[in-house]
Amino acid sequence: MRWYRITATAILCLFAGLASAQPGTNLSFTLSSKYVSRGVNTVNNWVMQKSTELHFGNLTASLWGNMDLTNHNGSAYTRSKPAGTFTEWNLVLEYATTWRSLQVALGWIEYQYPGTGWERTREAYLSLSVDAPLSPNVTIYRDTGVAGGFYATAGVEVPIQRSLSMSAQVGWGCPKFNAYYYGSESASWVDATFGLSTTLDAGRGWQIKVSVTARVGLKGRRLANTKNISRTTRHPTGGKPCHNCSCVYQK
Repeated sequence: MRWYRITATAILCLFAGLASAQPGTNLSFTLSSKYVSRGVNTVNNWVMQKSTELHFGNLTASLWGNMDLTNHNGSAYTRSKPAGTFTEWNLVLEYATTWRSLQVALGWIEYQYPGTGWERTREAYLSLSVDAPLSPNVTIYRDTGVAGGFYATAGVEVPIQRSLSMSAQVGWGCPKFNAYYYGSESASWVDATFGLSTTLDAGRGWQIKVSVTARVGLKGRRLANTKNISRTTRHPTGGKPCHNCSCVYQK
């Protein structure tokens, strides 16, 4: 009974905080030369990605979508002409707070892939970042859907000038996660990402962020020698750098 009271009190406090918080919104539109996710070249051609965020105090709800701009993946999707349609939707719920210099976020992601034939899945995650030089950050994802297992990232960001910065990030997967996405039943580092970006003021609260990114799929060679268990339409970068350029229009 005591735990029910504690839980009920916590829920009431959360809703009280949401009721008193002023809602806020963020919008962003990204044009990218390709879509690479966790070392996997998901769409090897131009895509447009949009994100809408709604903030209530420490709670954020967001909807992220990826639109194919060409029919490059048409032979692999169930929809033969995907150009101009959204092939991925991510619904995200996140609660974030700060303790001294530590920023903590807990979240839930629902992944859907309309018109592709890919299985939908979901993940819970914990993100930690420190307000310090290099802005070190770690995020741990737990797949609670079809893949199962854990995936984790660790990264840093280095400011070069006032509006120019460099970033680096590595990803690690457990045996169960790697078996589903990369066809390798061993725990190891699976991808690395290096980026250079700058942000420009576009007026009226809008910003333009231009970035160049290089990604390497560290598990590519093993996947290339196996039958991809579930997502045959996705291709590893094969251990070679995969470059893309993107432009984000955000507010």
